Amino acid sequence: MEKQEMRENIRNNLVELRIKHGYNQTEVGRKVGKNKQTVASWEQGVSLPDITTLYQLSKIYGVTMEYLYTKEGDEEHDKGWNQRKY
Repeated sequence: MEKQEMRENIRNNLVELRIKHGYNQTEVGRKVGKNKQTVASWEQGVSLPDITTLYQLSKIYGVTMEYLYTKEGDEEHDKGWNQRKY
């Protein structure tokens, strides 16, 4: 997978998951210690979250980190993987 394809996958998946979970950009930013502008830049493909933030986002949305950049990992974990509140 090329870097540009990965960037586009992350961008699309972050937008889709945020909307699916009913969050706005400000709420997501608060959950990961970033501001709304940073979340917007990820969703516009201007920048990417760092690895620690990707991990936090995967926990919030109940997906694997692999899912965030490929959409090929497990989307939901039924064994309490997403039960923690951030």
